[in-house]
Formats: sequence, C-alpha cells, structure tokens
Amino acid sequence: MMTLKLGDIVLLFYPERKKSWLVKIEERELHTHLGKLDLKGLIGREWGEAVTTQKGKRLFILRPTLEDMIMKFERRTQIVYPKDAGLILIRLDIGNGSKVLEIGTGSGAMTALLARAVAPNGKVVTYEVRKDFYLMARRNLERTGLLPYIEMINDDAKKAIKGSGYDAAMVDIGDPWDIVGKVANVLKPSGTFAAVTPTMNQAERLTNKLEEEGFTNIECFELMYRRIEARLGKTRPSTQMVGHTAYVITARFTFKRS
Repeated sequence: MMTLKLGDIVLLFYPERKKSWLVKIEERELHTHLGKLDLKGLIGREWGEAVTTQKGKRLFILRPTLEDMIMKFERRTQIVYPKDAGLILIRLDIGNGSKVLEIGTGSGAMTALLARAVAPNGKVVTYEVRKDFYLMARRNLERTGLLPYIEMINDDAKKAIKGSGYDAAMVDIGDPWDIVGKVANVLKPSGTFAAVTPTMNQAERLTNKLEEEGFTNIECFELMYRRIEARLGKTRPSTQMVGHTAYVITARFTFKRS
C-alpha cells in the first residue's frame, strides 16, 4: 500500500455533516470547528484511514477526485457545475488524443475536465482574456497535475485563434455569438460544439448564430439535480435541489457558410 508523504494533497471528510477540507500535507495545523489537526501527522498514513481532531471528531483521509478539486477551486465567477459538465463531455465526444478548443478559461474548472478526457495524447487550447482570471486558473490547474495537457493563452480569441483542425470546441463567455464564426473556421467538419449561457436571451442569440454559421443538430437545455435521502423505510426526495445553473447549447459543425 502507498503511504502518504509530505506535499501530498488529501481530502479530509467528515461523514456526519458531509463536510470536507482539501489540504496539502505540510508542517502546520488545520483549524476547523471540529477541532485542530496536525497535518504532519498524516505522513505515513494510508488512503481511507481515519484521523481524530483534538475535539475527538473523526475525519477520513480520501484521495481527492477531480470533482473534489474543482469544487474547491479559487473562483470569482460561476463555474460549469458537474451536473452540466458530465453531459457536455458526452456531447463533445472527446477522448485520448482529441484536440479541443476552449474559449473562456475562467477558473479552469471545465478546462480540467476537458484535459482529463483528452490525456495523455490530446491537448486543450484555452483562451482567457483577463489576466487575473488566467493567473487564477493556472494556480488551480497546477494543483490538478493536468497542465501538461493544456496550452493556456492570455489573449482575446476574437482577434485570432491559434491552430486549426479542432475536434471540439467549448465556449463560456458573455457574448458567445461573437466567436462562433472564428470557431467555425478552425473546427473540423462534423466537429462538436458546446456552450453555456446564464440567460435565455443569450441562448437565443447563440443558437441563431450557430444556424447562420453552418451548425446543425443544435440543442438547448438545462439540467436539474436533486438528491434522494435514502434511509431504510423512510426514503424521500431531498427538500433542496440544484436547479438552474446554466443553459447548455450543443451542436455539430457541417461546413462554413460564405
């Protein structure tokens, strides 16, 4: 069994309240409402073991999933949530070796998921116009170990897009219709496209532009996510749910219209 060492990233999970902390094993104490924990004391432990805080609360040491990391990302804008990202990845139909264009890196959440899908032989080329977002995303992505599969560009993709022959494109900017023409110029025929928008007006303008630029099989949808409280003899739907997060638009490219 592999034991934990200094510098490892771990998820400390408290099952009674489903609370978690993503931490790096280093010479410091973690201070929480559950009590203090000496992080250096995790060295030599194994995944799945339990540790106890100074208040006697048990935390499990879990290997963080990519979702765990993304949900703990530093962010200043809304991310593409896992409930939306899963279907987006399926619609984009990408895998090992795919070449993917992303417009709007943001915090890097969707970038990380795209990179995981195309690794180890593919590449994600992602554009972010804002320097502060670009630097924030880079810090986030460094923690995931996926940077070798990502080319980050701090520039406005509306000026020019590097390269061509992309298998798929993912767009998450405020005015996606303005970039569709340039995306069409670099996307392979039959290539896949996805975008997210917060409002219906934006979704309308985008779908109209996609039609003008030679895209087909255009769909716009939103996904709802509700947990089920599964308990023996008293299972029921949760009183809370994750409702609207974004409108998702997917399409296939056919040819560039002149």
